[in-house]
Amino acid sequence: MLKLEYAPPPEGMAEFVAAFYLFESDEESFSDIERADVAQFRVILDGNATYELPDGTRLPSPPVSILGPRLCATKVHAHGGPPLRLFGVGLLPAGWALAVAKPADKAANAVLSADAFLKFDVAAFHAQLTACANFSEMVDATVDLIHRFYAGAHATPLWFIRAVDAWLESKLMPDIADLEVRTGLSRRQIERLCRQHYGAPPKFLVRKYRALRSASLIANGNGGWQDFVDEAYYDQPHFIREVKEFVGMTPGQIRNTQSRLSQLVFGRAKLHGEVKLLVSST
Repeated sequence: MLKLEYAPPPEGMAEFVAAFYLFESDEESFSDIERADVAQFRVILDGNATYELPDGTRLPSPPVSILGPRLCATKVHAHGGPPLRLFGVGLLPAGWALAVAKPADKAANAVLSADAFLKFDVAAFHAQLTACANFSEMVDATVDLIHRFYAGAHATPLWFIRAVDAWLESKLMPDIADLEVRTGLSRRQIERLCRQHYGAPPKFLVRKYRALRSASLIANGNGGWQDFVDEAYYDQPHFIREVKEFVGMTPGQIRNTQSRLSQLVFGRAKLHGEVKLLVSST
C-alpha cells in the first residue's frame, strides 16, 4: 500500500499554503524520487526519513522539519516501518515569508529542524498530530497553528509574489522584461526579492516551473516532447535534460510511471480550482 492524500487550504490561506498532504505506506522501507518543489513543513508520524541530493549528500530529517525550496530532484529514503507516515504542508513563498525568518535562498535544498525557526512548541505539536484519528483532524490542527502566524501577514510582500506567480503562469518561457513592467522594479531588485522569497533568481525559476509544468502535462496525458520544442525548449535533448534535472526522470519514464511517488504527486492536478494555478499545474 502506498497512498498520498491531498487537501486544499481553507479560504484565505491559499496564498500561503500550497496544499496539505498525508503520505502512508505499509512497507518497512521506501525509496523513490522527489521532484523540485516549493518549501515544505513536514511531520514524521511513523518511521524515519533521509533526503539524498544529486551529489550524494544525505540529509537526515528530524521528526518535525522545514525543507527549503527544492531546486532539483532528490531521492527520499524512508525506513522504520511499517507503517511509514508523514504529514506535510507545502509552503508557498508568502508562507515561507510569514513563518520562517530566513532568506529562502539560504535554505534552498536544506533540511532544517523546525524548532530552530518556528516559534511554537514543536514537540507538543508532533504529539498532537500523532494522536489525531485521521487526516482531516491533522489538517484542522495545522490550520489552527498557521493562524497564529497571521499577525505578521501585513509584512509579507504579497504584491510582489502575486506578480511573479502571474508572470510564471503566463507562459512556459516568460520574458523577464515583462516582470519588470509588472512590478516597476529593476532587474537587480527583482532578482534579490526572488532569491529571498522563492530561493532562486527569476531565470532559474523559469527553468524550474517550465520543467514541472511540462512534466505534469505529460504525466496527465496532455502532451509529448514535440509539443514543447520551439515554444520552450531548443530540441528534444534539451527538453529531456531539463525535465530530468527538476523531476528526476526522463519524459518517457514519466509517461511510463516508473516512480510510484511521482505518479501520486502528479495527482495534485485534481486540486485545480481549489489551489493556486502554479500548484495544480505542476
